[in-house]
Amino acid sequence: MEEIDTLVLAQGFSSNDNSAKRASIVEMVRRWGGSTADAVLDKAMQYFQHPDIQGFIGYRPEMKCAICFGDPVCAPADREALSRAFHQFADEKGYRVIYIAASQDYAQWVSTHLGASIIEFGKEQIFAPPFDPRKSTGTQASLVRRKTKQAHREGVTIHEYIPSDPLLEEAIEEVKTLWLNSRRGIQVHISNVYLFTDSFGKRWFYAKLKDRVIGVIALNRMQAREGWLLNHLMVIPDAPNGVPELLMATVLETLEKEGCPFATVGSIAAHELGEIRGLSPLSTRIARIIFKIASKVIKLKGLNTFWGKFLPQSQPSYLIFSRGRIGLLELLSLKKAMNGTLKGGKNA
Repeated sequence: MEEIDTLVLAQGFSSNDNSAKRASIVEMVRRWGGSTADAVLDKAMQYFQHPDIQGFIGYRPEMKCAICFGDPVCAPADREALSRAFHQFADEKGYRVIYIAASQDYAQWVSTHLGASIIEFGKEQIFAPPFDPRKSTGTQASLVRRKTKQAHREGVTIHEYIPSDPLLEEAIEEVKTLWLNSRRGIQVHISNVYLFTDSFGKRWFYAKLKDRVIGVIALNRMQAREGWLLNHLMVIPDAPNGVPELLMATVLETLEKEGCPFATVGSIAAHELGEIRGLSPLSTRIARIIFKIASKVIKLKGLNTFWGKFLPQSQPSYLIFSRGRIGLLELLSLKKAMNGTLKGGKNA
């Protein structure tokens, strides 16, 4: 194996060299990346690259664990070679590798060929192709119609933001600030919110009431799927009812009219764990109990209920543990990588 290297980048580098490297990372994410794009581009990440392979694996070092988000960012034909090189690098560094929100195909490959343990923790919510749920029948579609009509009656309108307008960007950023400050209870997220950072391959739709911006949703290009990742759906606390539904339905309607074949809102944790492979029966039982408790504490049911209104399809999403077991070190590393906090600044 030839010498391998880690490319370390951070937000805000000012030199031309580092700016070019950052642009290259962003371009590869837009070309090959999946539904964890924002996490992969977070400023806490480091990037592993091999000189003979175009692509990279982003990881976050936490307590001797390398936390990766999603599958390797590379062409499908290079995934195996890049993965083997990265795991060799991790072994040499003494890292335990953990993947969050890996695809079923990749999880099963790592389990079979690299001896990892895998846990199906949730589902990626996808629209293939995207369609406006208001055109459908059934209870969920009827609920979306009622919600969006309510927002329309209040005078809410939806617009696509076309750069560049600093004042409008400031108003959209204010939505983010108000939304984040309104969060309560235990919070977990795989990346911080950077709406206008790494703007190559992004789109934005915003909700407006009179002269005030009251909501926003960001879209990230997924070239390999000829589609978009829809994320950071945020609405100010005092917005009229139905604004989140109107934003989401409008985006799906727009993508439908554009002939887009694919969209996703990323992975949502399920109420209970699915497939588990590579753990002992006792560890499997403990994992299921802990996850069921966490699901209730974090109130995952409400999140699944919201996205369910838009009639998504789903694909399994996995956690992968390279050492074939889960110990206290892995759990604490996961907590840090998921930015677990209790509103008010205390650690969760």
